Amino acid sequence: MSISSIEHLSNEIFYEIFDYIDGIDIYEAFSNLNSHFQQLLNSSSLSLKIKLRSSTLNQIFMKNYQQILLHNKSQIFSINVWLSTLNNQFFTLFPIDLSFNHLKSLIIEGLEPNILNSFLTNLAYLPCLSSLTIKRWNRFTNLNGIYQLVFALPTLRYNKFSLNDNKSSISLPTATNNKQLSTIEHLIINHSCKFNELFAILSYTSQLHRLHFRDTDDDDTNIGVMLPITLLNFTHLSLRIYSTTFDNFEIFIRKIHSKLKFLHVIIRSDNIDYLDANRWQQLILQYLPQLEKFYFDYYIVFEDDIEPSIYIGESNQFSSSFWIDRQWIFESKIRMYEIIYSIRPYTKKWYEYVQHEIVNSSIQLFQSAQLELTFIFYGAELKFLISNINLVLTVADIYHLNISDRTISVGVLIQIIYFLPKLISLKICSLSFSQSRNLSKKQIERFLQISERSKITKVYFETTNDIEEVYFLMLLCPHMNYLQINSINNINIKLFIRNILIKINNDCNEYLRLLFIHIPTADNQMIIELKKMISMKKLLVDYEIKRVVDHIYLQWR
Repeated sequence: MSISSIEHLSNEIFYEIFDYIDGIDIYEAFSNLNSHFQQLLNSSSLSLKIKLRSSTLNQIFMKNYQQILLHNKSQIFSINVWLSTLNNQFFTLFPIDLSFNHLKSLIIEGLEPNILNSFLTNLAYLPCLSSLTIKRWNRFTNLNGIYQLVFALPTLRYNKFSLNDNKSSISLPTATNNKQLSTIEHLIINHSCKFNELFAILSYTSQLHRLHFRDTDDDDTNIGVMLPITLLNFTHLSLRIYSTTFDNFEIFIRKIHSKLKFLHVIIRSDNIDYLDANRWQQLILQYLPQLEKFYFDYYIVFEDDIEPSIYIGESNQFSSSFWIDRQWIFESKIRMYEIIYSIRPYTKKWYEYVQHEIVNSSIQLFQSAQLELTFIFYGAELKFLISNINLVLTVADIYHLNISDRTISVGVLIQIIYFLPKLISLKICSLSFSQSRNLSKKQIERFLQISERSKITKVYFETTNDIEEVYFLMLLCPHMNYLQINSINNINIKLFIRNILIKINNDCNEYLRLLFIHIPTADNQMIIELKKMISMKKLLVDYEIKRVVDHIYLQWR
């Protein structure tokens, strides 16, 4: 049956549409249309999500919200509240109390401490509240009362508490009986918190599955005297470290008895011990034997007059059999004035991805270390970038380079690749020849040295505007066997492929054997024309060409 009117759509479709719309807007748009929509609004199948903002509190909004509270309060599923200085008056008029009997999710932002305490007290009567987020950007002197009220919420499963200061304190007594235990399973502590304060909090959350935590700006010297704690359901830990030493971090891990499967550590401390792969290996083997996924980010930030810590240990420790067997892969990034060292679970990269069984490559994980460069410096500051690359090389050899800047000059690319002699893949966005005629004698010498020793076999070129750019890469990487191009701007595809094949034949290039080019207008007729052109010009004999969605795939032997 054809549908000629919006009213003929099923109720289920309307409920799905309403799920993307704020409850106040639903009420304003549909409450006075007709009886059919009025029945939809009053149905128990409809769940309303409400956003309350000071900027939207006009007369119409207040009237609609009042009508929802009068007729549809039991349908409210979630509320997001940010009312700034109006919160005192607003919650006096419209308190959130036990009559919100289906409210499951609540986000409150900006409430003053004295109002927040009474607000949380009322939440204890809500029968379904499972998610609570508290955000406050001003200072709290003491968080004891807030945490005790949160732990008393009878059905809470998720809690996030965010503050924008480092001066708040927590002095909770350790929980001593089951009546004090919370039902929280996922806890995000997004404010300064010392390890001894954290252990007090964890004594109330015996059902905890996931914890996100950031340490205080002051190193915690009391962690050694804290009693161990057992969390049988604890499997996911994410933490940000600003000052805690690796020694204290190890103590923290040893004192939590759990079956941790996921660990993500973000470190902005200058404690270089965190780059000691052997210490991580020993810690994981002894205390985290069930760990499945490990994410690690260590930041080195260059600040005025402050020399960064330099890693002086053995390089390539993160490529040992311990890491390779678990498929935890080392990556690094240089971005402006910082270096980021990372460990990630292995995922396929562009140079090994089998796209409809096109690229047939096998991964060698011990050669998987990648370096990504963003915001590349030019001129005199290029020396700073090269210095940072050498810092990365003290930790690991680099085999894959990804330059994410929109454009890089030929001269700078030569300088960078020269210092990365073990590269086997290269990914760039686009090349600039604007300064290529002014290459220095040293750059020319390095270009020749790179060509002689290059191990690069795979190149990804995001955008090319001139086939001369491809010719340059073929000279720079003479062992290239795979070339992927994502965009050939304003270049005829037949002419482009013909010229590349002619270049290969004339220069007797014995390595390049596979082209993979993205052509948005690719169709079967284009493949026919390309085959005809290759045959007429006698460019290839034993080859395969086909279209894969909007890509042209050409391989020859």
